[in-house]
Amino acid sequence: MVVQFRPRTIPSDEELEFLNARNPALRFERSLDGELVVSPLCGYESGLQKVELVGQVANWNSKFGHGKVIGSSTGISIGLSGMPDAGWLSGARDRSVPKDQRKKFLRVAPELVFELISPSDTAAAVARRAGEWVAAGVDMPVVLDPSKRVAVVYNERGAGEPRTPTLVIDKARLPGAERDLVIDLDAVFDAG
Repeated sequence: MVVQFRPRTIPSDEELEFLNARNPALRFERSLDGELVVSPLCGYESGLQKVELVGQVANWNSKFGHGKVIGSSTGISIGLSGMPDAGWLSGARDRSVPKDQRKKFLRVAPELVFELISPSDTAAAVARRAGEWVAAGVDMPVVLDPSKRVAVVYNERGAGEPRTPTLVIDKARLPGAERDLVIDLDAVFDAG
């Protein structure tokens, strides 16, 4: 079960890092408007799906992406503070991260983040989160819905058309990439 509430004071990045370190069975995130979002770790099936997703993005990146792949334990603080299930940061944006900031939450918006709806999530809450990622500077949040077996790419205009069984992201939207990013959605959803 995911719990959202508005604390008396908005937790800082350092406080969120502390909460996450002290409570390894929970994830603490902050919405754009200051709500604290507390969620459990994912179950086995969702974990397998996340590994498959990250693996596909990592394989593409090592050959054609030339950036950095973000996993589900990477904290990102760009107005909101969250941990997407996967993501991608171009080489140019990666090089903009100062060396002294690399051990802390990432404070640069990745071009791409993925949110996989898990049994503890609601589709509406994850869609709202995708909108927050856009508002915080992420170019393309992608929501994967295992129950409907679709992926939806968000942008400043809102949700795009559901895509299945393959998600193709044009290399022109991924700075420095040599080829489109192609995600085999069936492989992600069937991994669990």
